[in-house]
Amino acid sequence: MKRILYLAIPIAASAAPCAAPAQSAAHQAVISEYATPTQASSPQGVDIARDGSVWYSETAAGKIAVLHPDKTSREFPLPNGGQPFILKAGADGIWFTDSATKAIGHLDPKSGKVVEYAIPSGASPFFIQIAADGSKWFSETAGVGRLSPGGTITEWSVTLEHDDDNIEQLSLDPFGNVWFAERNFDGGGAAGTNDVRRLNPRTNVISTYQVPTFGGNPAGVLANADGTVWVSEYYANAIALLIPALAAHSDAVAVPNRLPSSPQVASISPAVSGPAQGTDTPVSPSANTAQPSRSQGWTEYPIPTADAEAEDMRVDRRGQLWFEEDKGLLGRLDPWTARFTEYAIPSPDSGYYNIVLDRKTDRLWFTEAGVFAPVSTKIGYLDARH
Repeated sequence: MKRILYLAIPIAASAAPCAAPAQSAAHQAVISEYATPTQASSPQGVDIARDGSVWYSETAAGKIAVLHPDKTSREFPLPNGGQPFILKAGADGIWFTDSATKAIGHLDPKSGKVVEYAIPSGASPFFIQIAADGSKWFSETAGVGRLSPGGTITEWSVTLEHDDDNIEQLSLDPFGNVWFAERNFDGGGAAGTNDVRRLNPRTNVISTYQVPTFGGNPAGVLANADGTVWVSEYYANAIALLIPALAAHSDAVAVPNRLPSSPQVASISPAVSGPAQGTDTPVSPSANTAQPSRSQGWTEYPIPTADAEAEDMRVDRRGQLWFEEDKGLLGRLDPWTARFTEYAIPSPDSGYYNIVLDRKTDRLWFTEAGVFAPVSTKIGYLDARH
């Protein structure tokens, strides 16, 4: 979950009490939802192509799907029992992680050609980002990897805090560094995770920063163009902003493993479905002003909704941070005023969610994986401009 977006370091935020009483927002918003072509498909990763088409993975169904602007859909079934997890729409097609075949894959939507590059260590890939040089960065259970444009895979490993932790989200900063976060689902405190890491691939130095709340479980990470980094703390119920130059950290050198990958090629034919009938639901947001807490190099914003379980994040062109809450909401944080605005997703128990921001329309698209209950799986978008 590609994006390096501008965000200036916030000025001192309002000193209003934490989670002040909810205030009515200025206007309603609308959430539009569309059923996935294959039900119970557990849609996960989502991205937007240059033509406005919304691409997403149907992980449980082993398919990559696209919703075109005219609301017609196509599904591409992966070969060899593949299961796409997170995907990115690149200029040359769709890149994705395949956790079943333990490979990085590429789909050419025009020809139906699928190429998969097996990960030499046999690790399962999770999230993926496309760098400016065309390389593909991905997270593994205990590290990160890079697929070069020439087909060579380089892997860097780290020592996890707990045996059942894993590296999930990663983000690329404008200086060529790779940020990634360690998380688990064991709760906060001593059972939780703390580490947010930065890899400098030129020196192989990995710098480790620890979130402000002990065991806060950094689930999401998003590097900004000004050098700051957003971190969502899943069990601390907070969004934190890191200023790396000011925060304490430790450094270690990780010796990478570099091997060529033999690509496997297959051709697939998509299934086409007619225009999808969406459901539009007006939603009234709640607005609250939080009291940030500050420590060396960190500013931590408590989320007003209890046990929100925030993870995926995006920054819009106004510098505001959008995020999803696995509790069933979409949120926005204005870092200058510490004001949160939250929108309830109409379909209950429909998470997990992944999000992407359409910077042309300001719509926030999201997938509804439906892992919490046997619900209809969907993709949707929030239009907060009404």
